[in-house]
Amino acid sequence: MLRLTLLATALAPALAACGATEVRRDVAYDPRFGDATVMDLHLPDDGATLRPAVVMIHGGGWRLFSKDEFDGNAERLAGAGYVVANINYRLVPDGAYPAAVQDCLCALAYVRNHAGELGVDPDRVAVMGYSAGGHLAALLGVAADEPDFQPDCAEGATGAPRAVISGAGPTDLIALADADTVQDFVGGTVDEVPERYQRISPLYQVEAGAPPYLFVHGEDDLFVPLAQSQQMRQALRDVGTEATLLSLRGSGHLVGVGGSAARNDLVQTSVDTPEAWVAIIDFLDDQLGAP
Repeated sequence: MLRLTLLATALAPALAACGATEVRRDVAYDPRFGDATVMDLHLPDDGATLRPAVVMIHGGGWRLFSKDEFDGNAERLAGAGYVVANINYRLVPDGAYPAAVQDCLCALAYVRNHAGELGVDPDRVAVMGYSAGGHLAALLGVAADEPDFQPDCAEGATGAPRAVISGAGPTDLIALADADTVQDFVGGTVDEVPERYQRISPLYQVEAGAPPYLFVHGEDDLFVPLAQSQQMRQALRDVGTEATLLSLRGSGHLVGVGGSAARNDLVQTSVDTPEAWVAIIDFLDDQLGAP
């Protein structure tokens, strides 16, 4: 851990956004739901084509926050050469099962369908999320074909992403079924809708052929236990999928107040740490190919 920390500290300046970018705010990927289904597109401003892309999914217990929480990270990735779609999605109550999942798949379909105009290689699109967004990202990797989750938006259905980054994402909602936020999102208790809890939990959807995963999780996370990522990693490995877990010593679900220099009001998460960014950039370069 000490070696990784020293490496991350040394490389942190190189991971900051260094290239010019273009940002297109509030692009509708499903106009039916207004601001709930828009994205900010962060594009490297050099005219290159066939770039790798990342769809970013914010957290907030499926009921709070917006794409603004990931704005600094989106700019960092775009500055490093990735096209980034930083999305809103419907929140509870409107975003309760299965709406939020459908929105995320619709956004992924939008990026692929508009790959030409965005300069994206549609075969090199990853998803990344934190907390509730980490759950949604993890689910897209293993349940993109689940009938309940198919979007009815104009962009249509799409397949699993090329790679998945899940930061502190719940993977077994049955184990968290006593939480009000989980019940509100799933639409009932585990006794009332047990089949939904199975379907919405990435852990129980793992099958051979899933894309590679990177999990980032604080060892002292009291909201989403580290075991959630550990169990999902093992389940993926058991079916032959590459899965890596970066566990951060001394980190909880929230690290403290931080974020980009322009947004000191944002709460810093474990995916904002230097160690995490070393792992994230390395993972994306390996799985998507460097920009």
